[in-house]
Amino acid sequence: MLNLSIGRPPFGGSTWQVVTIATGWLVLLFVGAYLITPASVLTLVMADLAVTEATAAALVSTPQVAATVIGIPVGIYLDRIESRAAVPAAASILLAGSVGDWFAASGGRVSLLIATRLLAGVGMFVLWVVSIDVASSTFPPDRRATATSVIISGYPAGYALGQLGAPRLADIVGWPGVFPLFGGAVLLTSLVFYVVVGRVSRFQTATDPMTRAEFGRVLRNRNVWAVVAVTILGYSLYMVFNSWMPTYITRRFGVSLAESGAFVALFPAVGILARPTGGWLSDTVFTQRRRPVFAASFVGATALAVAMFYSATIAVLVAMLVLAGAFIQLQIGLMYQSIQEFVDPTAAGTAVSLASVAGWLGSFVAPVVAGELVSITGTYAVLFVFAAGLGVVGALTVWQMAESGTPSASA
Repeated sequence: MLNLSIGRPPFGGSTWQVVTIATGWLVLLFVGAYLITPASVLTLVMADLAVTEATAAALVSTPQVAATVIGIPVGIYLDRIESRAAVPAAASILLAGSVGDWFAASGGRVSLLIATRLLAGVGMFVLWVVSIDVASSTFPPDRRATATSVIISGYPAGYALGQLGAPRLADIVGWPGVFPLFGGAVLLTSLVFYVVVGRVSRFQTATDPMTRAEFGRVLRNRNVWAVVAVTILGYSLYMVFNSWMPTYITRRFGVSLAESGAFVALFPAVGILARPTGGWLSDTVFTQRRRPVFAASFVGATALAVAMFYSATIAVLVAMLVLAGAFIQLQIGLMYQSIQEFVDPTAAGTAVSLASVAGWLGSFVAPVVAGELVSITGTYAVLFVFAAGLGVVGALTVWQMAESGTPSASA
């Protein structure tokens, strides 16, 4: 996937590099806004489609389901083509899915809405993988983790945009009309991204497609699977708090769900700063070492999970929650750079796809497991025990893994 170089020197040098990251950030901003739209208008979705909360909420994660299913084959395919060329096609697929969403939702066709969201998920995944690759290959090795972390911070920013903007847009165009608005924004920014990417040369310029033997080496690389494990655990920890804390705060302190949701919204929002900070710390403070940031992320989150368990006031709990969001998201972004450093450049797309699928898998499974634990024990306090356990296992995994930033990392 890293055969993006067009054989020309960069125009404007570092200026075009920054513009590349900025436009990629905007692409992921609108992708995130599109994906979260059903969650921000959930009551309208349930009323108009006459579906349960569970069905309405499932519409939020449907694109990620598609990404999980097609992730590895798409990653392999992207390693065999000039992935820059896939950007307009992927954005067009997402736009087609979003227009289909509008058509299906307007007609009350739930099955069709699920299908069109699945289609959009294919475009979403391609844009995600290509954005990460472009970020890491646009900058030299000592700045790649920072660049990757910055560009993917557009995703939580998109969640914030969707949560804030979708209800207001729904008042103007109706909630089904919000989907193609964000889908159109994805296409427009993707076209700009496509043009800008062509104006910078790549620091990694692998031109040969990944062979079957190289793919086998990826699958046999225990360091790759260590990053996969870290990614599953990191996203699991992230989603346990993200999905269950509104309910916990409501039950524990008697506030409304709307109020608790506003408090918990700070948890992902802090990632806009925390994700780039994690990359910068790894590149600059720790001189391209990745493990110290992974370790700090898990250890800090574990300590804060314990602190939240003993929090007696909502103010203290929310403060601890925001700090936990910052610690957990230090490593999100670093995951995708680290896994690329363990493989040959021709397999970078496959590696990023593995990490992406792992992250979405953790996002799906962890909230379900947490819910089962609450059901079995009859107390929401078990959430903090579960979160602390994930943090401890994550820290132990990091302790055992190799350092991807060293020259021998891909051996």
